[in-house]
Amino acid sequence: MTVVPHKRSRIRAVAMLSCATTPMLLATAAAAQTAEPPAGPTSPAPAGQQSPPSLPAAPVTTDDTTVDPAASSQAPTQDAAPDIIVTGSYLNVRQEDRASPVLAIDAKDFNRTGVQSLAEITRFIPQNVGSAGGIQDLAKGGGADSRDTRSANLRGLGSGATLVLLNGRRVVPADGFVNLNSLTPEIAIERIETVLDGASSTYGADAVAGVFNVITNTRFNGLKLSAQATHIDDSPSANVQAMIGFGNDRFHSVTSAAYRYQDRLQNGDRAITNFFNPSSGAGANPGSYILYSRPRTVAGGDVIINGNNYSQLYDRFRNAAGTVSVVDPNCGSTETQSRYVPAANSPGFGLGSCQFSFQAQNPIRPEAKSYLVHNDTTYEIAPGHTLFAEFGFYHQDSKRFSVPSYAQNRIGARPPIVPASNPYNPFGVDVAFVGRAIGSAGFPDYQYRLIQDKVDQRQFVLGGRGQIGGGWRYTANATYSRADVQSTDRDTDLTLFQAALNGFGGPNCNYRYSGPGAGAVAGQGNCLYYSTFAKDTAGLDPSLIFNLQSNVVSNAKIEYAIGEAVVNGPLLSINGRSLDVAVGVQYRKEKLSNTYSDLLTSGFAGFLGPNRNTAFEREVKSVFAEANYEVVDGLNINAAGRYEDYGAFNTVAPKISANWRIIPQIAVRVSASKAFQAPSIQNSAAVLINTNVVNIIDPNDRTTVFRSVQTYGNPNLQPQKADVFNIGTTLLPVPGLRLSVDYWKYKYKNQIQLQNGQAVINADPNGPNVIRDATGSAQTIIVQSYNAPSGTGTSGIDVAASYTFDIGSAQVSLRDNLSYLATYDVDTGTVVYDGVGYRNNFQTSPLTAAAAPRWRNLASIDASVDAVFASATWRYVSGVKDDYLAVVGTPVTDRIGAWSAIDVQAGLQFGPDRRFDVIVGMINAFDKTPPAAKYTGYLSTLGDPFGRQTYIRLGAKF
Repeated sequence: MTVVPHKRSRIRAVAMLSCATTPMLLATAAAAQTAEPPAGPTSPAPAGQQSPPSLPAAPVTTDDTTVDPAASSQAPTQDAAPDIIVTGSYLNVRQEDRASPVLAIDAKDFNRTGVQSLAEITRFIPQNVGSAGGIQDLAKGGGADSRDTRSANLRGLGSGATLVLLNGRRVVPADGFVNLNSLTPEIAIERIETVLDGASSTYGADAVAGVFNVITNTRFNGLKLSAQATHIDDSPSANVQAMIGFGNDRFHSVTSAAYRYQDRLQNGDRAITNFFNPSSGAGANPGSYILYSRPRTVAGGDVIINGNNYSQLYDRFRNAAGTVSVVDPNCGSTETQSRYVPAANSPGFGLGSCQFSFQAQNPIRPEAKSYLVHNDTTYEIAPGHTLFAEFGFYHQDSKRFSVPSYAQNRIGARPPIVPASNPYNPFGVDVAFVGRAIGSAGFPDYQYRLIQDKVDQRQFVLGGRGQIGGGWRYTANATYSRADVQSTDRDTDLTLFQAALNGFGGPNCNYRYSGPGAGAVAGQGNCLYYSTFAKDTAGLDPSLIFNLQSNVVSNAKIEYAIGEAVVNGPLLSINGRSLDVAVGVQYRKEKLSNTYSDLLTSGFAGFLGPNRNTAFEREVKSVFAEANYEVVDGLNINAAGRYEDYGAFNTVAPKISANWRIIPQIAVRVSASKAFQAPSIQNSAAVLINTNVVNIIDPNDRTTVFRSVQTYGNPNLQPQKADVFNIGTTLLPVPGLRLSVDYWKYKYKNQIQLQNGQAVINADPNGPNVIRDATGSAQTIIVQSYNAPSGTGTSGIDVAASYTFDIGSAQVSLRDNLSYLATYDVDTGTVVYDGVGYRNNFQTSPLTAAAAPRWRNLASIDASVDAVFASATWRYVSGVKDDYLAVVGTPVTDRIGAWSAIDVQAGLQFGPDRRFDVIVGMINAFDKTPPAAKYTGYLSTLGDPFGRQTYIRLGAKF
């Protein structure tokens, strides 16, 4: 497939390149007016800009302490040095001497973004292509949309390809990925460093696309408070935080805490998502009915409903088996807000489908509240030897308000039967019901189905560091990280549902699974009839919800136990220059268990399941080494490698890189590495590990229905590997100007892909992996992961520029960060296609494929005068072709437009020592609506439907 650039895309490209080069042009003009010497030390890279590898950094300034990064050079002389974490290396080599490009965001930059959760910072990283979780993307799933959760996803290679660290250490992936919101209160963040390069040689598995490392402030003294209220129409949110730090020369402790709340937002609250999204068939309500015999009245006459003769309809259209399927007689009425679509041979009623829309009742985001506590403590037990401890606890309660009931997934040869004895049955004979237990109008006092999630996550770290002698240092630590996730959903218990259809409904009816108990009489006393017919819903007894919705509970426990030790120092001197090395070992034990309530394991739930209780564990043993040598002044060569043994397989990840400061104003860097991801712990087991429900198009009859997709593990899976390459340069031609350009490339080999259910049924509609019932209807598709012949391949160019200058007493900064996607090859398992400029939601697109806009850009201007500052940011993502459920290789004409938003804010510090501050601002100040997309309304990887967000943040420090 070849993508032909749209003319408007070319215009946008020119505009953005112009934006990226604007600082250079301004700097040139400034240089013509001044003869100042070349730039000296420069400050750390601001938000969204690559850290310069060419010059020594100026002191990194925190709230209370100024730390010279030079203290972290090869021969540190004080214990404060290990606090300077260099992401991507085990050597104390200054970041500006590293070859891997890094995006650095410090606390000051973070505070100027207006975000109130760590996850929201990803929108200021153009190299992050969408996220799992967070804003719901119905077409791709992508995580726990019933929770407030968000992943990193660098280069669009999937959340599992970005390693997320807290202070350089792994965190348990509670959601199948690390939830960025669970790491630490934002008030405690000193800086965030994102390595845009393969880092498996340093950190092992999962660091294919790069590393997202959150570094906390361990040296804070005093008390700091912050509160932010954000107004979003129909979905306000708030965040309250505090941090306290105290200690002396030997002991220091910093504790931070945060409370965050967000209100729910439903599709019905936004025009872009509040549209008629038709469903029919097993997902319908008003539903459809299978007539097994000729309808008749009590007197034996024809059944006439709304003037239509259903007895004659049966006589004329019954099939060889003596059955005919008809839609609810009330389909198409105003009361049901449904649409009757007649079949080609329909007489104008009965035959066809009933389309309706639950769209408005689905959520954009859930209601959620969370608590987060974090502590860092250090104690010098002897000169040059320090113990350190870290503790974190995260708790979240969330509520997802969704459609009243799930679609009917498992139908079988005999779906639920509405007996002739049911007084609501107008056909006078037994009929089978196919549809949703609760219709689009809801049920009395039950307008939404509530999913409730509880997450408890904790992390403990205990370790020591110090000097060995001769410039050698050691660090050793043990980490225990655990998450407990409980999800309570609601589904239809088919046994109880059938009982209500038979007249034994209600919580007080003496009905057992073996049948009615003593005194239970159908439709009498405490025993109630339920009607599936749309005209009756509003008048039914509310207590019948007992038969329609039952709680189903799933519990997941994920544990990491990690021990690690590293020593580093000068190995020897060559030509008067030190060869510095680091060697280390790591042991990691992973555990995962899932348990489900009886209804989910029995298979009697109408939509979810069947699931199986599972428990897995594995051990990972690693050794790694790194060496750095300055060949000549300004030319650093770095080599690293890591060996990991998983028992069933092992892998080696090497990396070689170089950084050359040709002159103080020009640096060139290059790196080449091999990175890898191991199969997940459950994916390597030969058991049923997951049951999901997706829309499937059955090739036999072209119907689109919800069907179970059962995922089995594959013990033959091998690690997926990737070749990673980066070459770039940083230029500092005049004081205040920084320009950085990088070309990057990732190419997977043996990429782990999950079989696409649609691809499985397309390949062999009646094969062993498609389970059909006695009528031939597909009920279940069996899939498993596999190593694709090749895998995703992607490349592009990043351009980052900044220019800082003074106008009188004001300091002004211009910044731009542009990411251009040159290639994004997607491997479906049978064909590889070019996905640049596409949504990548073809029928057979793998779940790892992300929307691939060609351009992503972030541009900003900051201005400050004394204690006042103001800033504006422009966020831009180019559009993509909307290939939703299209066949790979067919022309795609639909398009999802570009997304562009402007954020503005201003702040003021005041009071004694400027200890108080207030910041006000707007995100998406012009209230831009995201471009429309098929099925979902919008595409979450391009834009969001929140609209304008206004906020105020108050802070104080004592």
